[in-house]
Amino acid sequence: MKRLSRVLGAVAIVGLVVVGAAHAERPRGFEGSGHWGAGGFGVLLRGAGLTEAQEAQVRQIVANHRAEFQRLGGELRAARAALDAKLYGTDPVAAVDLVPLVEQIGRLRGELTQQSMQVALEIRGILTPEQLARAAQMRQRLAELRTEMRSLLGGRR
Repeated sequence: MKRLSRVLGAVAIVGLVVVGAAHAERPRGFEGSGHWGAGGFGVLLRGAGLTEAQEAQVRQIVANHRAEFQRLGGELRAARAALDAKLYGTDPVAAVDLVPLVEQIGRLRGELTQQSMQVALEIRGILTPEQLARAAQMRQRLAELRTEMRSLLGGRR
């Protein structure tokens, strides 16, 4: 009974990873994203009215973290590829065989999230209260637009 419980738990974890991978084709980061990470923080900054000096500081903050994002992104892609190879390969596989890869993927996603939050905090540190308020207003408006788009599309994403 305990073994069945573990196997079912592992199957549930694998299912979550597969679903999660479908929604996150690549890690949120800075290489080529144009959003400066942290859930599209760059989009919000555009409306905040950064000075040229602040824009230079943001570019430097991003550059300071780029190597770590690239490393983590590469490791995450490799772990996903290994999981895909096991899931869709011809060799027999059990859920318990996938647990180490699932755990690695979860750890890497957590590290990417921590990096994104660190960058966002560093960027927030260079903004004025007025700029933060403008960014918050833009975030609210974008959320309203997403809601409106979902309703126009009949509740679909």
